[in-house]
Amino acid sequence: MKLVLDTNVIIDFLKQTPDAVDPLALIEEHECFVSVITKLELLKYPGITTAEEEKILNILQIVPVMPMNTAIENETIAISRATKLKLPDAIIGATAIVYDAEVVSSDPHFFKCPYPALRILKTS
Repeated sequence: MKLVLDTNVIIDFLKQTPDAVDPLALIEEHECFVSVITKLELLKYPGITTAEEEKILNILQIVPVMPMNTAIENETIAISRATKLKLPDAIIGATAIVYDAEVVSSDPHFFKCPYPALRILKTS
């Protein structure tokens, strides 16, 4: 199974949130990747510590980061027009659709998204 890991999956894992999914365990069983927006969201915080950044970069060395391309851009536009998803979530969803994958997320916005081509694997 192909899986796109939502940003919150990695954040929850790093924060050791109860019921967090271990992305490294998912990688062992499935073909996993993240959207470039996830990389940007994970590394954007001004107060990020060197240790936190290192942990994130270690995960991103294992999980391929899928760059934006025209197909993802077009699918993002379609999702954004059809739903109330915020742009970062629409990009993550579009990445999953283009690569025929499911989004692994704990984000309730995804669960309520009525976009038929978007497949969500709920973590909690």
